[in-house]
Amino acid sequence: MNELPHQSVPTEGELLRAALAAVGRYAFPGSEGGMTFLIMAARPGAPDDEDAAYDGPHVLMYAGERADRPASDHREPWSAHLHNATGDYLTTLVDGVGDLDAVADAVRCAREVTDKLARRYGTIPTPSL
Repeated sequence: MNELPHQSVPTEGELLRAALAAVGRYAFPGSEGGMTFLIMAARPGAPDDEDAAYDGPHVLMYAGERADRPASDHREPWSAHLHNATGDYLTTLVDGVGDLDAVADAVRCAREVTDKLARRYGTIPTPSL
């Protein structure tokens, strides 16, 4: 049998993770109650690990209820919400509005999140190139 090679389609979360990594920030996949999301430590310079994201102020990012949806099925824009170390909601950083394709929406969300965190916590270290 002649089969096509397997081609992996990126998820919405993978696109946002890549956009965040391009500006020196790192997010991790998470899930709760059937919803999937990305979580990222809010403070600049926080360790690049999942525990740091959960142990301090953090940002939860959602594309509707499924961050693990294939990017080709992107229908709901990203939103981002700041929470304190105990998980209490503090404020919305990015309001999921607009009608952008998956890549443009991921880039928009990454830019807005990093800009708002920089204003709140100070300058974000420039990634080394």
